[in-house]
Amino acid sequence: MNRPPYMMRLRIMNPEHKINLWLPLFLIFPLIVVILLILSPLALLAAIALFPFGWGRILLMIPAVLVILCYMRGLEVEVEDKKERVLISVK
Repeated sequence: MNRPPYMMRLRIMNPEHKINLWLPLFLIFPLIVVILLILSPLALLAAIALFPFGWGRILLMIPAVLVILCYMRGLEVEVEDKKERVLISVK
């Protein structure tokens, strides 16, 4: 499995402003893991309670979301207008 991305760059350029943000995702991931560990018993109880209605299968989506997150490395999205330019790069 790939490693998750560790940095995200957000660049917004227009005639008035030039914003260049580097967001360290590796600092956010431990916080997300702690929150997920705290909320996992509640999610498990909700999945057990909602399983007869078909909503319990949402827990099966968690590994798929993690795989998609790991494959985001190298993603670059660039949107350009007449006045603005936005670049999102995940490394």
